[in-house]
Amino acid sequence: MARTSAPARASVLIIAGGRGTRFWPASREAKPKPLFSINGNNSLLADTIARHVPLIPRDRIFVLAAAAHQAPFRQALRGLIPARNLIVEPQGRGTAVAIAYGAAVIKRRLGDGIIAAVAADHYIKPADQYRRTLADAIGLAAAQDSIVAIGIPPTRPETGYGYQKIGSKVGAGFRIEKFVEKPPLAIARRMVRSGRYLWNASMFVVSTRTLVQEFSTHCPDLSAAADRLAQTPHKKLARAYSRLQYDSFDRVIMEKSANVLSVRARFSWHDVGSWDGLWDAVGGADGNVIRGNAIALDSERVLAFPDSRLMVLFGVRDLIVVDTGDAILVAHRERSPQVGRVTQELERRGLKRYL
Repeated sequence: MARTSAPARASVLIIAGGRGTRFWPASREAKPKPLFSINGNNSLLADTIARHVPLIPRDRIFVLAAAAHQAPFRQALRGLIPARNLIVEPQGRGTAVAIAYGAAVIKRRLGDGIIAAVAADHYIKPADQYRRTLADAIGLAAAQDSIVAIGIPPTRPETGYGYQKIGSKVGAGFRIEKFVEKPPLAIARRMVRSGRYLWNASMFVVSTRTLVQEFSTHCPDLSAAADRLAQTPHKKLARAYSRLQYDSFDRVIMEKSANVLSVRARFSWHDVGSWDGLWDAVGGADGNVIRGNAIALDSERVLAFPDSRLMVLFGVRDLIVVDTGDAILVAHRERSPQVGRVTQELERRGLKRYL
């Protein structure tokens, strides 16, 4: 029988760092990507919190965000989780530092237990199947004293994602034989055909004790710093934080550890890494994606996000058109992953009010 509840001491660390420059102009310094709404109602962050409940109580759900985004996150989290469950980083230093620091804060607050580290801005459906998968991962992490990654069954030979090669079965999951990062198309095709590879969604479940052991083995400097950081007054935290090396949890721990397992996701997943990714995630393969006050006539494969003004797309194809009131983006869908270049140009021209 599938699990319907998590161990009492399981918590969630939602990592909400980064500016989301590829989602300009909707994502800004004052409103980063996790606060963006796909459906015009809930933000990605609010949806991320909601799909953990009731498996994880709201008072055991934590959000980690950069100090530059503290004000909008505090506003967005009102009524969703306790205010003290917002963990503020002085600056983004990569997911290795984020997980080490966030886990140390949670451990200091709640004691030892299982922590699930997930992103704040992924698109996941349906929520109940996500909770079933997460419950399996939590149970496996507790039983095996291992780091458990959630693997996504690939639907296509994607070159922009990392992969897990799964091996022998262990409990409700599999041992991970190796990780492959963003393979060329020909290799990705072979991997998908083999049936032995899952997409690596960078969702990790691990006990605080196992996490400390792994950091001590593979990154002792960060391991030694994490507990000190969790006890450091926030006014003094920035200097200590700036000394930490920027890197990802995948590279620092997952790719080096021999103690890594995987559970196969029961849900559909998309990292929504760009406007084109959003178009794909919400069903754009079947046609246009229109939100709000917009009309598409004789147009194909377009994504339209208007502001209050009526937006009409006529006789066009493969376009992304986003209006935020003070800025308009018109981009070819295939070029949308490079939209971050727009923010670089705005900085170069001194147009900081649009960032």
